[in-house]
Amino acid sequence: MGAAPRLEPILIVSDAHIPYHDRRAFDLMLRVGRTLKPTHLIIIGDFLDFYAVSAHSKDPNRARQLEVEIGAGADALDQLDQLGAQRKVYISGNHEARLERYLADKAPELFNLVDVPSLLDLKRRGWVHVPYRKDRQLGKLHLTHDVGSAGRNAVFRCLDTYQHSVVTGHTHRLAYIVEGNALGEFKLSAQFGWLGDAKHVDYMQSAKVLKDWALGFGVGYLNPKTGYVYLTPVPIVKYTCVVNGRMYEAPLGRR
Repeated sequence: MGAAPRLEPILIVSDAHIPYHDRRAFDLMLRVGRTLKPTHLIIIGDFLDFYAVSAHSKDPNRARQLEVEIGAGADALDQLDQLGAQRKVYISGNHEARLERYLADKAPELFNLVDVPSLLDLKRRGWVHVPYRKDRQLGKLHLTHDVGSAGRNAVFRCLDTYQHSVVTGHTHRLAYIVEGNALGEFKLSAQFGWLGDAKHVDYMQSAKVLKDWALGFGVGYLNPKTGYVYLTPVPIVKYTCVVNGRMYEAPLGRR
């Protein structure tokens, strides 16, 4: 038998909604990342909230803080960049698309001058940007923010859409399913929760947010010889998590 292939670690960052993220949960994810030393670092969408340019009715106290949002996003990317991943992918979600809609409706003259990659300096940082509603492939795994579905059944609809293994965000739920066919071929669909702070959600009944949305992120390993990706959901339970048999605890005093 030949030598076992060297597996490439993967860290998948769920919907963070910066600057309205849960700082302890985000710090916990970073702690895991520093140990994991990911080769591949994936932002699965809605990394920034873009509350200031949302079409929804807004809290006047934070309605015009786009500069604050971009600055917080850049700071969070600095922290992710320090993990040293060789390949970094930023997939835009529907919240990043808020900026495009705002520019198209309110400032079309700036539409081709202002965008998420330039505001966050993604090219210089070494990130590959994937626009909203597009996808990226990692080995045999597809990655995209959503397929237009939400709710508890979205994880199944994503699999139905792709008919291949796929990771999505958007629902803020932790879900992982594996289905096969009559030939014994299997594919998975996974969603890794979110890293946002529920107290900042003002567009949904708070009890529903607390009931349905789960803090978490994803880790995995790519076999570069076969293209197979082995994924593990990482739920955050009272600001602790377990990855590869090791328990991590978030630092105190960050919310």
